[in-house]
Amino acid sequence: MWEVIDIYSTHINDLFNSLRNIERIQGVIEQDFFIGRKEVSKWYFSNKAIEETRTIQLEHKIILSNGRITKCDTISHYGNNLSTLLVREFDSNHVHIKEYRQQVEFWGSTTEDVTPYIEPEENKGQLAEKTIISNWEDDNGIKKQTIIKYNYFEHIVLYDTWWNGKRIKKEFEYQYDNLNNWVECKEYHDGKFVYLHLRQYKYK
Repeated sequence: MWEVIDIYSTHINDLFNSLRNIERIQGVIEQDFFIGRKEVSKWYFSNKAIEETRTIQLEHKIILSNGRITKCDTISHYGNNLSTLLVREFDSNHVHIKEYRQQVEFWGSTTEDVTPYIEPEENKGQLAEKTIISNWEDDNGIKKQTIIKYNYFEHIVLYDTWWNGKRIKKEFEYQYDNLNNWVECKEYHDGKFVYLHLRQYKYK
């Protein structure tokens, strides 16, 4: 039996903890697109001859019951073809994980003792409209700073910190449905539009 490494657990954790009115949600589909740009014409208006293209990278499909995750499928896309399907099924004490390649070849499975991504109630509401500034030192003893800003719904709108040795200012713009769950998120890196996150909800 192969050992499956759940490299997307952080994505699922962030997705779940960003939801509001969880007890009313039966399912969520989130699609994450990388925004690329290509030159349309180099002969006319070359400084503006750019169009945006979407390339899907990840797709999360979550089923919830009574505010808890019961199943989650994560699909990773490379190019135009499905590459990896990671299936998680939760019971009271374990998460059962299976990995497939091209939805045909069985790649492996594992069972882990994992509490299904539940955020303590007492932590909710503490980050609304807050800005958190952290000063720290890297492995070389160089002083650095991280700035995180949240909106009213406790979703991150600014994440200014160091990523792989480079400081990147990440900004997020949201659109919400009538139950205050976001349905669209645009992600900017140093002012450049790089990711589009779309969500669909199934409510009771």
